[in-house]
Amino acid sequence: MNSGTQDVVRICSDLVKIRSENPPGYTDEVIRYISDFCNTIGLDTVVKTRGRRHNLLSAKPQGRLLLCGHVDVVPALDEGWTFPPYSGLITEEFVHGRGSTDMKGGCAALLAALASVIESHGDPGVDIAFVADEEGKGEFGMEQLVGEGIISPCDAIIAEPSPSTCPIVGEKGVLRTRITFSGDAGHASLHPVTGNSAIMQACQFLGTCQTLHERVWPLDPVTEKAVGSTTRALKGLIEISAQEAERILSRVMYNPGMIQGGERVNVIAQRCILDMDMRIPWGCSIDEVIRILRDAHPQAIVDVVESADPSFSTPGWLSGIVCDGIHSVMQVQAEPGVSQAASDARYLRKHGAEVVVYGPGDLNLLHSVNENVPITMLRDCQQVYEYVLKNLNSMTRS
Repeated sequence: MNSGTQDVVRICSDLVKIRSENPPGYTDEVIRYISDFCNTIGLDTVVKTRGRRHNLLSAKPQGRLLLCGHVDVVPALDEGWTFPPYSGLITEEFVHGRGSTDMKGGCAALLAALASVIESHGDPGVDIAFVADEEGKGEFGMEQLVGEGIISPCDAIIAEPSPSTCPIVGEKGVLRTRITFSGDAGHASLHPVTGNSAIMQACQFLGTCQTLHERVWPLDPVTEKAVGSTTRALKGLIEISAQEAERILSRVMYNPGMIQGGERVNVIAQRCILDMDMRIPWGCSIDEVIRILRDAHPQAIVDVVESADPSFSTPGWLSGIVCDGIHSVMQVQAEPGVSQAASDARYLRKHGAEVVVYGPGDLNLLHSVNENVPITMLRDCQQVYEYVLKNLNSMTRS
């Protein structure tokens, strides 16, 4: 196998062609490809399975540095795509297809970097984890692997897409809830003078969410600096202003993703159910948000479906060497930043590991139609990973 830089493009294309949609979350075929690749370059691995959810891990982990990526992708319909979503088509500038940005491009760059460094310098002595179920319900992915002791938390690079000059060291928290409102059925002609509508209760609940969004939460100086770095790095990368980027990173964000309620158009709604996704900034906690919501709406039933507090790794040796690698490869200054989205990093950070999220991809195309990854980003990220692996022995954890 030629392990030169050009192979990252072919590896990415191959990975995109292997369907691993979640749901259903089957990753056996894509893990088989990665396992074969690792065998070819001399890496000893083991597959941990639960049904057809397969995870590929180092057979003899050393706990020095973990290179990690998820191999499941969100579903894609054929409609609206310029090229078939699982074509893995390679054009002059891009690899096209579902998962190319999120995050099979990152997985390809990790594999290509490992192959190149092993060929030129020998085994760098790092661990790998290519995992399932990041995009789904988490039935057997990183959370379970760490929770069951299959993976021992250690400092890690996760190859999720990030700004090219801003490795991510922190992520906002996630709070997903189902809120049930109960009203009193009555004739529609009496509302709103009389009557208790469950749907109107839901509207008032959204007002509380907006009030939460307007609130400014205190940031410590290190996190505030990372927010500023990210705001600058995102300029020109995504289609929002610097002020909007700062607001997204530092405020409670909320999305009423699904709502169902009412019995008939001429009946005051007796029941309404709202499914809410909220992103929680640093300086705020999940418990505090839940308390505010329940205190403001004591008649509503707020059930927590999923939650994770904000995570942050104080920039240390790992973010330092990644920033050095970015400077070496791209001749630009890099600074650690933060992300509004959550990843598998949170399961390692809560055990004290320094986790850096850095990888290739177009941040405007996450989960979108016509997802692609620029080939220049694939190659740049591969070279940054190679820099880290080649200079690992000169670095020590502080």
